[in-house]
Amino acid sequence: MDFWISPDNLNHILWNGGFWVVLSVLWVSTSLWIASDSESIFGDSLWPLISVLFGAFFFLTTYMWGLSATPIFAIIFIGGLFSYTFIRDKKAPSQERILCVAFLKKILIKIANRLGIENVESLLNKSMQKIASSKEKSAVILLKKDGSPLDGQGTGMDRSSSKAIQTVQGLFEKAIKNGATDLHFEPKSGEEIVVRCRIDGVMQNMTTLWAADGKSSISALKVLSDMDIAERRRPQDGTFAVLFNSHKFDIRAASGPTNFGEKMALRLLDSDGEIVKNGLEGIGMSDSVTKKMRQIIQQPHGMMLVCGPTGSGKTTTLYTALGELDVFSKNIVTIEDPIEYRLENISQTAVNVAADLTFANILRSTLRQDPDVILIGEIRDKETAEIAMQAALTGHFVFSTLHANDSATTITRLLDIGIDTTLIQSSLSAVLAQRLLRVLCKRCKEAYTPPDDFLQKIGVPAGKTISLFKEVGCTSCIESGYRGRTGIHELLVFDNSIRDLLIGRPSIQDIRRAGRKSGMKTLKQSGIQKVLAGITSLNEVMRVAK
Repeated sequence: MDFWISPDNLNHILWNGGFWVVLSVLWVSTSLWIASDSESIFGDSLWPLISVLFGAFFFLTTYMWGLSATPIFAIIFIGGLFSYTFIRDKKAPSQERILCVAFLKKILIKIANRLGIENVESLLNKSMQKIASSKEKSAVILLKKDGSPLDGQGTGMDRSSSKAIQTVQGLFEKAIKNGATDLHFEPKSGEEIVVRCRIDGVMQNMTTLWAADGKSSISALKVLSDMDIAERRRPQDGTFAVLFNSHKFDIRAASGPTNFGEKMALRLLDSDGEIVKNGLEGIGMSDSVTKKMRQIIQQPHGMMLVCGPTGSGKTTTLYTALGELDVFSKNIVTIEDPIEYRLENISQTAVNVAADLTFANILRSTLRQDPDVILIGEIRDKETAEIAMQAALTGHFVFSTLHANDSATTITRLLDIGIDTTLIQSSLSAVLAQRLLRVLCKRCKEAYTPPDDFLQKIGVPAGKTISLFKEVGCTSCIESGYRGRTGIHELLVFDNSIRDLLIGRPSIQDIRRAGRKSGMKTLKQSGIQKVLAGITSLNEVMRVAK
């Protein structure tokens, strides 16, 4: 008997038809599940409508063009289902997530119970413990405030505490490897905590911790910092340390309340001070500024101020300047809040407001200890500034920092807080303003030739063609185009013209004009020199030195 459909075609139709039926049943079941699940997770959302529209398009396509499109729709269906599951897991509580080991464990236990297999849960727990114990130990060791290692370090404690410690260790390891200076735990809506770090002065996302994982990690950090873990409504401060491959980092911790929960900010301080051992050239100073700086800091008395915003490297510059001095022939004392680098053969004292050890009080007692050089971490008030300047007049050289935008603004700032003009004239030797620029990644930076008129604006002679570089981004620099930082500096040396100018109340423009006449290069000019040398990009200079 002859069939009007060949056996091969019939087989093809049966397979495609069967596949179509199975896919249709799966779509209906999935649509019903998405309708109920999305309502409990998201509330009112478009997910049920998207699912219905997908099915309608599927049925319409197969009706008009046949069953041959069914495999394509199967792939789209699986991808869409995975996307929905991934997105809903971000909002769902930890116990209701699907893409996790706990959900797989539940499914296996249910299947085993249906089949009559016993003791499956205990076997799974033992297997997971073996897998966890076989993992390579973290290279990070967490040290408490007194310097002793945190008990357990992820072992020998309950499961949630162990997981929190391991999470914190992993985050510190990743942050240190990427050269981060700050680590932030920021609560967001939906019980999630976003972890960000500051790399080369710019905040970057690291990961997201969900629900209990994020809260337990913050609690572990508060225990390390000797904070009250039950208090979440008031700001708290603390310190601890991290040891990574025998390299110690002091951690300054600060917590505080936000509208979505408690936030934790951590400052990583390289207590070994590797950067300060490379001298003034190592922090990016030009040859001319380095030469003048060495002349200034070798003076028997006077005062050197370093100014700039928070995080611009002021303290590092001061430490580097101290490293240029002969610590064996001079008595060098520092007053800091807190002590950031440990320096050999130098007496370092930390501010402690609770014990009435303020900058001013410590400075008064320090002057009775026969110092040659005094470093004051920061001038915050008139009292500290006056004592420091009087010390500069009585045979001591004083280093300190001040929050100001540039060297000219520093002088007007001192006048604003009430310092007498004659005291500034007679005590101040120089003011150094600085910023930190990101350095272009050597692996991916790209050369380009700028227009001639632009080159003339930045001081390049007419007819001379040079290549500048711009950021691109690669895996080595985490797609930022930059890796590492260097400094740009503006040094205002107090000569007779500057001192004479201070007799009247000079404007900032007058001080800048006098400084330029004396050979001072501005921050922007210093940045342009770095651009022409191929160290950084023009965009970075415009971002930092406006």
